[in-house]
Amino acid sequence: MTEKKKSRKQIEEELEIAVAKNEDLAKGYNELLGQAQGVQELSNKRLMTIRLLETFTNTVLAAGEQLRRDMTELNLVQQQSAEEVVKEEGTE
Repeated sequence: MTEKKKSRKQIEEELEIAVAKNEDLAKGYNELLGQAQGVQELSNKRLMTIRLLETFTNTVLAAGEQLRRDMTELNLVQQQSAEEVVKEEGTE
């Protein structure tokens, strides 16, 4: 097996090509990293919005349930009051 010995110029050319490829890879990596960070930032904002909407929804649902309980209690009080009036009128 005989290998050709490379000249200094050939080695320097190969080195320049390798460095250029490395620079291209580094540039591509940096672009992808920037895009990934942008996606992550957008995702964080959307998650915060979803959490705020969830909190709002839970507050509204809780208020609706409390209103329903209060109305039921008020109806019971009014019904009891009406029954007492009927009893009082019946005894007179």
